[in-house]
Amino acid sequence: MERYPKPVAVGRPADAYCAECDSPMTGDEAALNYKLTDRKTTHILCPACLGKKLELPPHTLQEMIILFRKQRCRMFSPWVEK
Repeated sequence: MERYPKPVAVGRPADAYCAECDSPMTGDEAALNYKLTDRKTTHILCPACLGKKLELPPHTLQEMIILFRKQRCRMFSPWVEK
C-alpha cells in the first residue's frame, strides 16, 4: 500500500495536523497560526509547537483563541455564551 503525504495548507481551512508533531488540530488553532505568524503560511503548528516557537505557554495561546473569538475576529469560530 502506497502512503501519500498529508496535503499542505493552502488558505483556510488549514491542514488538520501539526507540521512538526503531526497531532490533530482544530480550525481555531490553525487560525491562531495565521493571526500570530502570517496569513499566507503553509507551516501550521499545534499550540504546543507554536508555543515553543514563540516562547509562550500553550495555555496562553488557548486564552488568546478565546479572546479573539470574543472579539468576533472573523478568522475564528463564533463565540457562544453559555
